[in-house]
Amino acid sequence: MSLLAFADQTTDLSQALSGSHQHLLVLLSLLIAILAAHTGFNFGQLMRSTQSHNIRRLWHGLGAIALGGGVWAMHFSGMMAYELPVEVNYQLGITLVSIVPAILAAAVILHVVALPQLHWRSIGLGGIFMGAGIGMMHYTGMAAMVLQAERLYRLDLFIASVLVAVVLATLALAVRPLLRPFVAQDEILKLLSAVVMGLAIASMHYLAMHATLYLPTETIQGLSGTSISKSTLGALAVMVAVALLLIASVAVWMRQRLHRVERVSDQSERLALLWSQRMQRISERVPGLVYQFKRSSDGHFTFPYASESIRDFYQISPQQAALDASGVMDVIHPDDREGMLLSIERSAATLSPWHYEYRVLDEQGNSRWVFGNSVPEQEADGISWYGFITDITERKAADETIHRLAYYDELTGLFNRKKILLCLQELVQDMKQSQHFAAVIYLDLDDFKRLNDTLGHQAGDQLLLQVANRISLEMPATTFCARLSSDEFAVVLGRLPAVPALARDIAGQQAAQLLQLLQRPFSISGHQYSCSVSIGVYTFSAPEQADECLKRADLAMSYAKQAGGNEVRFFLPGMLTEVEQRFVLQQAISQALAQQQFCLFYQPQLNHAGQVVGVEALIRWQHPERGMIAPAYFIPLAEESEQIEAIGRWVLQQGCQQLQGWQRDPLLAGLSVSINISVRQFYQPDFVDLLTGLLRYYQVNPAQMTLELTESLVLRDLDDAVHRMQQLKALGVRFAMDDFGTGYSSLSYLSRLPFDEVKIDQYFVRQSEHGEKTRDWAIVEAIIGIANTFGMALVAEGVETEAQHQLLLASGCHYFQGYLFARPLAVADFEHWLRRR
Repeated sequence: MSLLAFADQTTDLSQALSGSHQHLLVLLSLLIAILAAHTGFNFGQLMRSTQSHNIRRLWHGLGAIALGGGVWAMHFSGMMAYELPVEVNYQLGITLVSIVPAILAAAVILHVVALPQLHWRSIGLGGIFMGAGIGMMHYTGMAAMVLQAERLYRLDLFIASVLVAVVLATLALAVRPLLRPFVAQDEILKLLSAVVMGLAIASMHYLAMHATLYLPTETIQGLSGTSISKSTLGALAVMVAVALLLIASVAVWMRQRLHRVERVSDQSERLALLWSQRMQRISERVPGLVYQFKRSSDGHFTFPYASESIRDFYQISPQQAALDASGVMDVIHPDDREGMLLSIERSAATLSPWHYEYRVLDEQGNSRWVFGNSVPEQEADGISWYGFITDITERKAADETIHRLAYYDELTGLFNRKKILLCLQELVQDMKQSQHFAAVIYLDLDDFKRLNDTLGHQAGDQLLLQVANRISLEMPATTFCARLSSDEFAVVLGRLPAVPALARDIAGQQAAQLLQLLQRPFSISGHQYSCSVSIGVYTFSAPEQADECLKRADLAMSYAKQAGGNEVRFFLPGMLTEVEQRFVLQQAISQALAQQQFCLFYQPQLNHAGQVVGVEALIRWQHPERGMIAPAYFIPLAEESEQIEAIGRWVLQQGCQQLQGWQRDPLLAGLSVSINISVRQFYQPDFVDLLTGLLRYYQVNPAQMTLELTESLVLRDLDDAVHRMQQLKALGVRFAMDDFGTGYSSLSYLSRLPFDEVKIDQYFVRQSEHGEKTRDWAIVEAIIGIANTFGMALVAEGVETEAQHQLLLASGCHYFQGYLFARPLAVADFEHWLRRR
């Protein structure tokens, strides 16, 4: 019979002998495995606790014998628990030899357990060695069996038994690092590790026993040599188990002694700590000068103890300082001497800790900051202070840097928003007593983003720096100047006359001066750059909130920017009312959709023959309280609050639904609908899919849908705009460029954009109110010529007189829209108007 032999496909498993286990002996074998693991881990703890290499080796050897012997005893206890229908004996030599791999594996795993810090690599290697050792011990022990049967192993369960041993042994080693954050007691962790290791040993054994097949033979199978009976083997296993208990008792006794030694050591350390407290009070706050400073009853100053660094601080040796410390006062900065002496007097009077920051001078007269910190004690002949002095020059510099970053703009050196608010608050407090007026001038550079985009952020920084210099140099010294954000500045004027009109005039003059000052060209990166600025002014008297003053000046500035920029606007109470109304209206937009307050009006588009060929869908808001609200008022609010996307989806859906409804009426079936598309809506990732889905759902002919895009919309991302337009044009959707002629680059980009029609802005149409060609009419004729060249339809908006109509016809425009023909109408009114024609 060989050491390892595996069953194959030819093996007749039906002939295999069936065995059974005695459950009490199985439980006993498991307890032996857990006891062995716990004993081994105890010795591992002893190994970590000792500094002696010889004693460490002793614990290592005993622990390996205990754990390895426990594995061996568990195996043969388990074999005792297994009953076969044939007599089983064991070859003595191989039985004894089988303990060797278990002891060697135990030695490896105890080396891992004794490591101060467990790493996953060590845990993994220890688990592999232990699992392999358990397996080698088991299968070596199995080879000692002498019986009238052939012993074969099922390969899959053989491999599984070794893997189970490796995994569980690894897990046993991992218990301590995994559970340490949750379990503080070492004994509990050790017990858990022992249980898992015991399971590793027992699981491997019983899974391996399940992998073993016994096929009856005519002759006795087994290794030659002296054999022992099952009862003798049981006695041997009991002896090993008893020895294991003795070794475990030794380990526990040694642990108790170690704990006593540790307690004695802790007591000694505490005693030493008590004896060293006095010196610790002097040296605990190094680095720096550690000292004992004494003021005798006669007022004489000495340093009974001072570290060598006293030379660096006071240019005096420790020996000199121990005799007389009066020379120390000579190196303290003259401005700080009196304050430092007063602080010492206060500490002496109350016996309170002394803390003080002051400056000392070196031999060259340079100053540095130091911090003194000490605790006084009353003595028979005076008072002594125990403490330290450290150099805080770098900390002071850091504090100054932090203060500068906290209150000053890093680029311009002006106050920042936080600092200007503090200044405003102090000014308001002062005004409560003085009754003076004050003013906030809020400035915002116009088109600052364009400078950054064209010349780069470095050029933008140059402009901001030059603007800050002009403001700070030209404004009176009593003003506060601040940079609030990227291109926003503020100037605070204090102590204005108590007459409101006069205060307002002075603030207005200063704002006008700033406007004129900043209109002068700047030299930026070798270029002459002309800057315009929007300015808001708010004058006030106490009581006012500082942040509210800044907000109102900011609001006035926003009105100046809305007026086209390069303007000065004073704050008016009506501005707040309007802002509040805009806010309320903005909040109501989301409810308007849900409550169906929006509706579409339609304005006809006619050809040169007077036939209605299409309509432009124009949204209206029928507010329950404010009545009809024009889109020019609420659409910008919707764009600011990002609600324009929901409104845009609703308009598209309504437009498609209306086209579907008109298909049933021969008079209306051929009309096209033009819908205005916002920037945010057009660049939504799902815009193309949304419109495609609506057209399919309502079964609308895409050629009857025209999307009106503005020049600024398509130029925001020209390549993306062209891609989206081409996707929709592939479906048949038409595109119109709205307000053509008002931008600065329409003509140059028109050839790249796949537009089907161009709408002439009503501004140009109104220039010919009396049917006469004005200077601007040349632009209209140029637009007509370009549109015809590219084969685009041309629609003139805002046609209000017959003279305009005839002039447009004569110039080559063939499609019209405006009040001359019809105003925007509700759908029922439009259908009625069309049927009457």
